[in-house]
Amino acid sequence: MKDLFLNPQLQYLRAGWRMAIFAVIAFLTVNVLVGPFALAFRDQAWFKFESVQVLLTYSALTVAAWVMLRFVDRRPFVSVGLHFRAGWGREIGQGVAMGTAMMSAIAAVLHGAGWVSVEFRSLETGEMLFILGNSLVTYIAVGYGEEFMFRGYLFQTFREGTNTVVPVAVLSLLFAAAHMGNPNVSVFGLINIAMAGVWLSLAYVKTNALWFPMGLHFSWNFTQGFVYSLPVSGTTSPNTQIGTAVVTGPEWLTGGSFGPEGGALATIVLIVATLAIVLWPAIRPAEGSWTYASWQEERLRVLTPAAPAEEGTVPQ
Repeated sequence: MKDLFLNPQLQYLRAGWRMAIFAVIAFLTVNVLVGPFALAFRDQAWFKFESVQVLLTYSALTVAAWVMLRFVDRRPFVSVGLHFRAGWGREIGQGVAMGTAMMSAIAAVLHGAGWVSVEFRSLETGEMLFILGNSLVTYIAVGYGEEFMFRGYLFQTFREGTNTVVPVAVLSLLFAAAHMGNPNVSVFGLINIAMAGVWLSLAYVKTNALWFPMGLHFSWNFTQGFVYSLPVSGTTSPNTQIGTAVVTGPEWLTGGSFGPEGGALATIVLIVATLAIVLWPAIRPAEGSWTYASWQEERLRVLTPAAPAEEGTVPQ
């Protein structure tokens, strides 16, 4: 019965139970921290901005992960993939560069083929700066939060209890399912989002940190929404976009009203980028990062009693 709950080798709560406990803590934390705040300020104009709500929700999720790691796992918070080691800035930069290049390649094809036109709004400098700031906050929060949710504690714990393939597949499908309620969603769009889940999961696996996938996620959304005024997973907002894009090309290729994520151009770009992540040697873990393998090795060393010295030998 004890082995049902504890890994007999590590004498450590099994991954499935830890995932279940985290789900409960996350539910309670979000409701305890965000619920009362939302009720108190729901009529305030500033609270209606998506950036504020996203920040609150994912801040509560971060607190839940800290509680779980501190009191149940008894590991440092940086073990979730947010360690500040030499190279973490490089990983963010690589993610931002790759995500920007990917969406820019799609936009170049759309504009070059005459499949999209953008009607820019007449904005004053103050309005433009507000939209830019709100876009940065929103897409940084979404990039951080969705990666923390789908490539953070749950993904990593699931991987500890199984292997790499299973959590990549399951969490990528859940990532797509989370977008099923988006406006103008299509089957092709959900397939691409699941592929994006694989792309982002492998970005974590390759670097053993969340910085690279967060950079990818942020720049993909920001470039798509603010820079090119294209729908982001079917959504558009005057608070994050400076224009309105009209897509006229074939929907299976361009994504139509769902945005590029609903078309074959995104499929091609995602496949190329995923292969680049797997094969490019420059994408690598930062030195000194916390790893489960090292933690497991140290725990086994502590739990395994030292062999008694043979008679007549001198202890070293």
